[in-house]
Amino acid sequence: MTTFPVAGDYYKAVQVPGRAFTVPELQTAQFVWDSLGPTLARGSSAVVFQAAVDGSPQALRCYIRNDASSRDRYSALSTYLASHDLSPHVSGTIWMDAAIRVNNATWPVLQMGWIDGRTLNEYVDFLVAGSNVAALATLAARWRDMVGLLQNSSFGHGDLQHGNVLVDQEGRLRLVDFDGVWIPQLAGHSPPTEYGHPNYQRPGLRAWDRWLDTFSALVIYLSLVALSKDPGLWLALYNSKNLLFSRTDFFAPYETEVWKQLAAVRDPQVDQLARQLKECCAADWVSQASLESTLDQRAPSPAPAPWWKQQPVTPTPPPAGPTFTPTPTPTPSPAFTPSSSPPGSPAVGSWPWDQEPPKPRQPQEAQNSLPRPPPLSAPLGQAGTGPITQLRQTMAPPGSTWWTGPEPGSAQPRPQQPPQPNQPPAPRPRGPVSKRQQAQTFGGIALAVGVVMLIAGAAGSQFAVVIIGLIAAAWGIWRLITAGGGQNTKPPGQT
Repeated sequence: MTTFPVAGDYYKAVQVPGRAFTVPELQTAQFVWDSLGPTLARGSSAVVFQAAVDGSPQALRCYIRNDASSRDRYSALSTYLASHDLSPHVSGTIWMDAAIRVNNATWPVLQMGWIDGRTLNEYVDFLVAGSNVAALATLAARWRDMVGLLQNSSFGHGDLQHGNVLVDQEGRLRLVDFDGVWIPQLAGHSPPTEYGHPNYQRPGLRAWDRWLDTFSALVIYLSLVALSKDPGLWLALYNSKNLLFSRTDFFAPYETEVWKQLAAVRDPQVDQLARQLKECCAADWVSQASLESTLDQRAPSPAPAPWWKQQPVTPTPPPAGPTFTPTPTPTPSPAFTPSSSPPGSPAVGSWPWDQEPPKPRQPQEAQNSLPRPPPLSAPLGQAGTGPITQLRQTMAPPGSTWWTGPEPGSAQPRPQQPPQPNQPPAPRPRGPVSKRQQAQTFGGIALAVGVVMLIAGAAGSQFAVVIIGLIAAAWGIWRLITAGGGQNTKPPGQT
C-alpha cells in the first residue's frame, strides 16, 4: 500500500518550487506566503496551496491519501464539463500525474482556478453580524437555484457542506472539492471513499447516484431560510462545524435543540421545511428525486371531520321586503367559447387551447444582489463567538419550545431602552409598602421585644415573662426568615 506524504512534507517541498515540481509551469509558480511560510488549507484528503501560475491565481491540491481520487475521475469530469455549462458554480480542473517530488517519489497535483471568496459558514457569519436578513433570504434562493441547475444536469457533488461552498467577490456560489462527484460517465465506477461531512449527510447507507445531494442540499436550504427569518439562531446553534444542524439532530424523536429553536420561530415556511427534513431522516427514506421535487411535496390535507361532528351551516336570512334581481346573461370568454371548441375539448374550467398550463418553477436569479464578502486579508466579525445587539431579544432559551413560550397575540416584554446621554434618570415611582417589607418590619419589632422581655424576665426571675419573650423572639426570627425568601412557610412548631 502506497503511503502518501503528509501535509508537512508538501509544506517543505513547495518552498523551493524549482526543485520540487516536475512541470515547467509549476517550477516558476509564485506561492503566496504569510509570516511563517506558504499558506495552505488542509482537508481530510489533501492540502491546498495558493500560487500564481503564468500570472494567473491558481489552487494547487496535493493529496495526503491514496484513495481520495484519481486521474480517471477528473478526466471524466473534464469531459463532462466540456458539454455542460455549469459555470460559474463548477470550474474546470487539470489533473497532473507525477507533478511534485516529495520523499524521493513523485505524486499527483490537481490544479484549478483560485476563488477569492469566503466559505459558506464564514459568509453567513458575515451576514448575521450585520443582521442582513434580506441577503440571507437571497442567499437561500440562490442556493436553491444552483442545486436545481446541478441536478437537472445530472451532476452530484457528493459532499455539499459549508467548507466546500464559497461565495466569491461577485456574490456567486462556487463549489470546490470534486473527489466524491457523481456524473453519468462515472456511473459504472466504484463509489468514492469520501462519504461527506456527517453534519450534512443522512445517517446510514446512501446511494451514490444522481440524487445523492438532495438531503444535504435540504439541510443547507432549511438552515439559510431559518436564518433569514431569525438570525438569532446562529448564536444558539452554530459551532464552526455546521450551519445549524449536527449529526445527532437527524435521529428520531427529533427533540434536540435545533428542532426546538426552529419550532420557536413560528414561521410556516420553516415549519414545512422542518417537516420535510424529518421525513428525509426516516429509516425507510431513499433519495429518489431532486431537491425541487422534494420541496414541492406538500403535507397531506387533514381528513374531514365525521358528519356528526360537522357544524351545520346556518342559511343567511333574505332581506326584508320584496326584491327582484334580474339574472344577467353570461357572456362567453373571448379566449375560450364552447361553440369554437373541437370535439374532445377540455371541459369548462380547464386551460383554454390558446393558453399554456402553468410551468414548473424555473431557476431564476434573485433580484437583490448579495454583498461582497470580506477579502481573505480582512478578519471576519465575531457573530459566532459573542452577543450581537441587533439580533432578536426573544430567542428561545435552551430547552424552550413553542408551547412554553408566550401565546400568539400575547403581550411581549419590551426590551429595556439604553439611557439617553445628558438626561437625568427617571424617578422611581412610589407605591404602597410591599408585604415583604411589612413582614420584615414586624419580624424585627417582635424579635426586639422578645429579647427585651427575656432580659427583663431573667433579671426579675419571672418565668412567665421569659416564656413570652422566647415566643416573641422565635416568631420574629421566623418572620424575618420567611420574608427573606426562606422555604418554610409555617410558624415554628408546625409541620
